[in-house]
Amino acid sequence: MLANLTCEVNNPREAYVGIMQRTQLMKRTQLTFLALAAMLAAGQLPAGVKVSTSEPVEKKVAFVTAEKKYLTANTGGTLDLTGVKVGSKQTFTIIDLNGGELADGDSVKIRYTPNTAGTPDPTKASYWHEGPGGIKRTKEGDTFKVKQVGASFAFQTLGGKFVGGPVDGGTLGLTEKEQGALTVEIVDLAGGAPAAKAPEQPAAEAPAASGQ
Repeated sequence: MLANLTCEVNNPREAYVGIMQRTQLMKRTQLTFLALAAMLAAGQLPAGVKVSTSEPVEKKVAFVTAEKKYLTANTGGTLDLTGVKVGSKQTFTIIDLNGGELADGDSVKIRYTPNTAGTPDPTKASYWHEGPGGIKRTKEGDTFKVKQVGASFAFQTLGGKFVGGPVDGGTLGLTEKEQGALTVEIVDLAGGAPAAKAPEQPAAEAPAASGQ
């Protein structure tokens, strides 16, 4: 023990230089951190430096196909395309785990919250889940990856499969290829459900010209 102490103080100059070098390194690190914090506060970052917000963003939405069929939460934890307009069973919450605006490649979870006495009941909420027979809803659910296809979106499971169209029983199935994926438009319900369009009326026929 004494021998070790003697060796350590035998070179006081080297010890002093080492201490000074460590002190300077700590000061440079602190200055770098303070400079970065100041740039963040001012909204300025060096070129190529990006700061990602990983706070999940939740948005109330509906999913509608090109044929105007709405994705619907049905009994038994199933999902199908029986909806023709937006109601409580066609209303979902998409949770963008990447934060910000929804974009191609983002990871999402999709929640359905049923109503009890006309009010959403979070205790009964369920999430999309990849099951052996297709997509169902469970308490925990799975994470899906968003794939943008033109102006529409498809959903890919963590296993690499895609959410597909209805299979036996009407529930949503799974497909190995993106070409067979179900593509939907995501309708933002922040302002409420979209107004239903009035059915088109046939054009009135012009009265026949009377003979002279």
